[in-house]
Amino acid sequence: MKRSNTVIFFLLLTASLIVGCAPVVNNPFADTWTTNVGKLSFTQNGTEIIGAIHGYGGGVNQTFAGIINENGEAVFSTEWFGEFTLILVGDAFKSKSPDLAFCGIRTSVTDELPSGCGFSGKWLVPSKNVFLPNSYMILKQVGAQVTGDLYSGNDNIYESFKGEVSWGKGWRANGTFSERGEVILAINGSETGFEFLYGKGMNSQQLCAFREGQPSAYIGYFTCEP
Repeated sequence: MKRSNTVIFFLLLTASLIVGCAPVVNNPFADTWTTNVGKLSFTQNGTEIIGAIHGYGGGVNQTFAGIINENGEAVFSTEWFGEFTLILVGDAFKSKSPDLAFCGIRTSVTDELPSGCGFSGKWLVPSKNVFLPNSYMILKQVGAQVTGDLYSGNDNIYESFKGEVSWGKGWRANGTFSERGEVILAINGSETGFEFLYGKGMNSQQLCAFREGQPSAYIGYFTCEP
């Protein structure tokens, strides 16, 4: 009897270990998300995931499919962003590649994007004989709305910005400065820098800003640097 009980015990132990080691399938991405480029919803069925995004400004509205890999990451291949992988960070997600800024936060938590996602965060603004020395901007993106201020090196506000994100071939914030009038903040794909475009023709003067913590930022055809 003692030997029989021992065998039963080991059989039960082995079974519990097998069950404990089995992969657990849940739906961590399935939710509605506020992202840097639009409103996004994910549905998930096991390792299959489907997204539907409605881009800010109405320029991009897409449904796309992917898979959840063994690391719990969402892997996609699309025409508009190419191949990319998303990872979860608490109630937010972000692209695994530093070359693509696709990020967001659960809408049930907030519509305000965290610093480092979209336009949210601090940006250093080289003077180029236009802006005051050591200028910087602090911006906040809530959904498609972007607001913030331009500061001098003495931490005094001398411009305020208000605009709205539009996503087409790229994404930008179309808005106005309180003193300088209409302006577009044309951001790069990695969201490390943006260019200021002024006037009706929106002609480039290579006026720019780059994200705090970055030594510089390449913006399409020139490098924004101190």
